[in-house]
Amino acid sequence: MPRAERPRAAARKTPRQERAVATVDAILEATARILAKDGWAKATTNRIAEAAGVSVGSLYQYFPSKDAIAVEMLKRYRERLLATVAQKLSDAEHVTFESAMGTLLSTLFAAEGIDPKLHRVLIEQVLRTHARGEMQGFEDRLEGVVALALEGAGPSVRVPNHKLAATLVVRTVLSLVHAVVVDRPDLDRAEVAAEVTRMVTGYLSGA
Repeated sequence: MPRAERPRAAARKTPRQERAVATVDAILEATARILAKDGWAKATTNRIAEAAGVSVGSLYQYFPSKDAIAVEMLKRYRERLLATVAQKLSDAEHVTFESAMGTLLSTLFAAEGIDPKLHRVLIEQVLRTHARGEMQGFEDRLEGVVALALEGAGPSVRVPNHKLAATLVVRTVLSLVHAVVVDRPDLDRAEVAAEVTRMVTGYLSGA
């Protein structure tokens, strides 16, 4: 028997006009409220459309499924996160390297700008499913930001290959973030971030 096709996770089209942008924003905001309150199973496209004040047909003009809505939500969150990390590392140029790494890791673990319950749902339903393929590029860009920070840290960083070190740090930390958010939400994120900072700075400084 042929394998069933998975739901499409990419948006149908990019809104251009102001009204279209407002419609998409309303859909995303409604989805966020429903996911944070009631979880993935209860976030049907009919319910999302009703909460957003649009018809289901209008919703499907932009998103073929709720998977696609979730992907777009996570993309937008990650864009904001990347900008925040870059800005905070830039602001931290004149402090110690350990403080800069602490800023980076606390930002990633705190998941600023997103509801913790929503963050958990998005990781489970996007980053741990077939839809992950729609999220390519974020890790590479974050690695670039971290590599620049390592290059500017001077003798505080003793690893010879900054690009490789950035890859190892980013991939390890993001895996830990996802594990804490989904599997161990009982852990104090600030405490986890502090411990991971010690672990990462120890590796980078050769301590």
